[in-house]
Amino acid sequence: MIKAAVFDLDHTLFDRYSTLKIVAKEFRLFFDIADGITDEYITEKFIYADKQFVHIGWPSIHKYLIESGFFRNPPTFEEYSSFLLERFHHYAVPFPFTRPMLLKLRESGIKTGLITNGSHELQYKKLEMVGIDDCFDSIIATRDIGVHKPERGPFDIMAARLRLKAEECLYIGDNPLNDVEASRRAGYIPVWIKTTGTWCYPEIEKPELQAETVEEIPAIIEKLNSAEKE
Repeated sequence: MIKAAVFDLDHTLFDRYSTLKIVAKEFRLFFDIADGITDEYITEKFIYADKQFVHIGWPSIHKYLIESGFFRNPPTFEEYSSFLLERFHHYAVPFPFTRPMLLKLRESGIKTGLITNGSHELQYKKLEMVGIDDCFDSIIATRDIGVHKPERGPFDIMAARLRLKAEECLYIGDNPLNDVEASRRAGYIPVWIKTTGTWCYPEIEKPELQAETVEEIPAIIEKLNSAEKE
């Protein structure tokens, strides 16, 4: 019986690509952009790079953007990553269905949790901006505990906090390694959210449960629990 839904944050609970469209418009304010490069081109390449490489790491995105040729004087990775982190303190576009989905789960007796890699300050700021900071029974920003996904520590701590067995919990996220495989190894039932559409780890088996967005999670849990009762 599924008794909890535990979520990833980025690419899962808020509209990352609408957020990146806002961020892309500020590239020209902070970096030396080559002549003839439009804001539309920057946005297109920025979002494409995120979809293709975000699960591999920001350095790969940075490298692709430089190779795309829209910087006259390319920023260092440190300059690029500092720019993004600062922007993410100011912008996070909500999905209209995330908060209602979380409230529906809690109203039906399903506990909710969040495990997100990163700092408490930045990740909680994102939660506040998208209006879901009050929607969880427990939140783990992994820098607070010193153990990060894909290690199993955060998953073990979350299950203990919720007072549940790992197999009673779904873990919902977009990253094949940090979310799907890591939660599977910890005993959770993984659900892959296909936000990026990119499965960049062919050695990792895709989970049986997949969804386009987290709006589908209540129905997935209802189906699983109904099947177990039969």
